[in-house]
Amino acid sequence: MSSDERVLVVTDTVRKDIGVPIYQAALERGCDALLMEMKPRVRSGEEPPRAVEHALIHTDVFILVTTVSLSHTQARKEACKAGARGASIPIQSNDQDLVLRTFARGGMTADYPAMSKSIGRMMDRLKHIHEARVTTAKGTDITFTFEHRRWHADTGIVSKPGEFTNLPGGEVFVAPFSAEGTAVIDGTFGDFGILDEPLKLTVKDGYVTSAEGGHARELNKVFDHLGRNSRNIAELGIGMNPKARLCGILLEDEKVGNTVHVALGDNTGFGGEVSVPFHFDGIIKEPKLFLDGEEIDLKDYVFGAMKTTA
Repeated sequence: MSSDERVLVVTDTVRKDIGVPIYQAALERGCDALLMEMKPRVRSGEEPPRAVEHALIHTDVFILVTTVSLSHTQARKEACKAGARGASIPIQSNDQDLVLRTFARGGMTADYPAMSKSIGRMMDRLKHIHEARVTTAKGTDITFTFEHRRWHADTGIVSKPGEFTNLPGGEVFVAPFSAEGTAVIDGTFGDFGILDEPLKLTVKDGYVTSAEGGHARELNKVFDHLGRNSRNIAELGIGMNPKARLCGILLEDEKVGNTVHVALGDNTGFGGEVSVPFHFDGIIKEPKLFLDGEEIDLKDYVFGAMKTTA
């Protein structure tokens, strides 16, 4: 942020413990800063108030420090279309010590330029692949097809108008064209945090046909309330941050190296066609990843490339 930029910090009544200090830091840098505090949203992907939406498209830089994610809202997408650049920092935890540790350690402390090189190496490998298969010892066996869908890199570095990141950064992701198989979520799932019991999702033609296990009852209520689009397999992501650790805060957990994540719901912000006010990511630990039938070593891409840049 430079002193001649308009900076908007959006927070809520729960997450102002982080939002207010970030706003104060923007003021200290001499920015024309504005703080907006809103009522917490119910679920990730739910739109903010109209006043926030309006402010987002009339700023240069935005920082969304909220309880649940605004990343996949139309308000955020329209802000980037209007030329604003920014970051989302959604934190669901009520454990303030854990929240502060997330900022002091973990994924926020990665060497971002070096990690960007690792991500670039992974992106080169992902060019022109037609399908990916993910398996685990716990029962995951799901295949994704992509057609002409484009992979995206989140390096955590945002310097150009219209760019956007979640912090901490460190993942590559895509909106699959379709998916088929079984995904066993055994890490964090959406706003529920770390699962005590794995969540098994059965997928056919790109949509969840059944959910069993951890928080399946709550998820099925979302499906009933929001309809078929909330069952969409919205995203396949690969964690690329060597400093991130599984802690129950999704924005950290989805970046953990040697994990993949599968998201449900909206994917219109990164090349998909399904619009719904819902986006939940599920972390799958210790996966095997096959690209067009060839297994790749995720650890080498995350940690090996980092060693070569040290």
